Amino acid sequence: MANRERKIYTLSKKNVDYIEEIKEKRDLKYNSEAVDLIIREHRINSDTTTEVMMNLIGEKLSEQLKVELSGIKKASNQTDKNTQIIIELLNGLFVKSGYSILATTDDIKCEAIDRTIEVVERRIAKKRVAKLDRGY
Repeated sequence: MANRERKIYTLSKKNVDYIEEIKEKRDLKYNSEAVDLIIREHRINSDTTTEVMMNLIGEKLSEQLKVELSGIKKASNQTDKNTQIIIELLNGLFVKSGYSILATTDDIKCEAIDRTIEVVERRIAKKRVAKLDRGY
């Protein structure tokens, strides 16, 4: 144990007794060896405690994210399903009506499209506000 320094500290009787108890239990020759051991063990335990806390926080965060992402996944799956149904219905309508060429909204935009977009955006905003209100 090179690089040792001599220092004088004032300790409570209780702490001095604890140092001597460790010295006897561990069969150490000097009280300073017991203090070194106590500090080493404290450092190891402090590092372990920090690591355990980080893991615990990570697990809790993971659980919360899993719940949130599950809801998003369900909504996304439902939206995908609805979109596919609409595409199939429109395709059937176009085939039945004999449309081979259609104008896109870049070519011609019907007023009903703008109105529908507004209605849907308001509906989504209203649901978002209702969901936030439930959170409080």
